[in-house]
Amino acid sequence: MPVALDAHPDLARLEGARPSRVADAVSAVGEPGHLVILTLVVVSVTSTACLLSALGWVVLTTVFCVGLPSIALRILIARGLVLDRHVVVREQRTVPLLVALASVATGLGLLVLLSAPRPVVALVAAMLAGAIPMSVVSRWYKASFHVGVAGGTAVILVLVLGPWWVAVVTPLLLVVGWARVRAGRHTVGQVLVGAGLGCAAAAVVFPWLA
Repeated sequence: MPVALDAHPDLARLEGARPSRVADAVSAVGEPGHLVILTLVVVSVTSTACLLSALGWVVLTTVFCVGLPSIALRILIARGLVLDRHVVVREQRTVPLLVALASVATGLGLLVLLSAPRPVVALVAAMLAGAIPMSVVSRWYKASFHVGVAGGTAVILVLVLGPWWVAVVTPLLLVVGWARVRAGRHTVGQVLVGAGLGCAAAAVVFPWLA
């Protein structure tokens, strides 16, 4: 059933926010795809003796966890089924999320079949473990995927690189959360829910499988 966009609360919040180039720049740099690739590079390099092999795992995983979902989203935008790449309207999240979940799950299956390093498999499994509850919650509440992925990234970088990285990733998480609220993309509650789900999934699944 078509979504009634007139006076939609997600659009009203976005239109009511004062323009902020800083918030927009932070959101662009902290896009989930960018953070996924960053985390994937760190995990692959630290878990693989051969840099060429690490690059191969990065490319393969990026295709399924970032590339294919991004292409699907562009197609949905071109067909008018989604307003923009941030999927501002909560009700329009369903199809992009289902496609992304299927793509990530397929990538995870390939990594297992190809005997990828356990930390790489654990990373993708943690992504999937975070994305599933986020997708379910999104049926009723627009939790922030930006902050969810930033939270998962923060936890995994600390687990892989050491506890002192808390001083680096905590400001990152806070700034991304601020940017999403400042830009009118999310409420504070939506940011907190996203951060909680993303951090929890990474903290439980990654060390368990890695």
